[in-house]
Amino acid sequence: MENWGLITIRQRDGLYKDGLFPIIQKHNLQEIIAHEVSHQWFGNLVTMKWWSDLWLNEGFATLISLKGVDFLENTTWRYDDRAESQCFALRSDQTNGMIPISGGEYSNPGRYTELTSHMNHIIYKKSSIIIRMIERIIEEDTFKKGLRRFLNSFLYKNADHEDLFNVLVYVHDSSAGGHLSGQNFSLSDVMDTWIRQPHFPLVHVNRKEGSIVTIRQEKYEHVPYLARANEQVWKIPIFYDDPVSAKHKVFWLTDKQPQVFDMAGQYVVDPHQLTYMRIRYDIEMYSDITMALLHDYRVIPTNSRSRLIDDTFSMAEHGQMSYKVAFNVTMYMSKEVSF
Repeated sequence: MENWGLITIRQRDGLYKDGLFPIIQKHNLQEIIAHEVSHQWFGNLVTMKWWSDLWLNEGFATLISLKGVDFLENTTWRYDDRAESQCFALRSDQTNGMIPISGGEYSNPGRYTELTSHMNHIIYKKSSIIIRMIERIIEEDTFKKGLRRFLNSFLYKNADHEDLFNVLVYVHDSSAGGHLSGQNFSLSDVMDTWIRQPHFPLVHVNRKEGSIVTIRQEKYEHVPYLARANEQVWKIPIFYDDPVSAKHKVFWLTDKQPQVFDMAGQYVVDPHQLTYMRIRYDIEMYSDITMALLHDYRVIPTNSRSRLIDDTFSMAEHGQMSYKVAFNVTMYMSKEVSF
């Protein structure tokens, strides 16, 4: 617990001896301590107004704990590689009746108990992924400036997500850069679609010619034959690497209409798994992806390899695609070293 002045921790989660404990114990210990220390800022110094914004505490503590351990260990993979967290979050979030990140049914004790195991993945893991997505949309330096302003503005006070977004929008608008320049919607408009509604989008990718594809969105339905008519729409940032500058750029998918998109020679959309979604390719593209993995799996980033496996097996579970596609994607794995 992150009690102000006296952080407490279970003994079994607070001990590690090199050579005696598995290395995962060291990683868990580092992340737990960093998580609780992070709460001294997000939770104690600035406290949420109500439980409906619990994610402001837990999402930030989860994300910053990974940054902290990466700093301690001189690595980057904990923060950059959120594949495992995303898999857990998506699996919970595809459950029928799941609550949104913000404004869920926290006031109903029975409902809370019923959803607790899934909610932990939403409040801790999904929210941390969405926060990282915010950081990538407005870019890291602007994000840091915004957080400093937020913490100083609400020092020893209570805040909600609107307060956070107002600060980030102010800092973003007063600085150059970011991926919202020239758009007719704000950061708040984008984030409302991610935190105020549950579940997540499925993005369909169909090849037109070469690296030119059409992409469209719909709500992901894990059990299609139980699906009802749904009008949920997300403002989806499709991150891609500019082949000239090698910098991240964003293509916005903001409604249900198909859009033409240039994958710029990449085998997969959102290669670094920066956006919280599942992706479904057409059968020809899955064939090309499978052959690329077998030839040299490193041409597809680690996060995307993880996403390909999780997405295809998830969609195969209720007949949305053949298990043949899913198993074909795994054929390269005897060579995999990113365990």
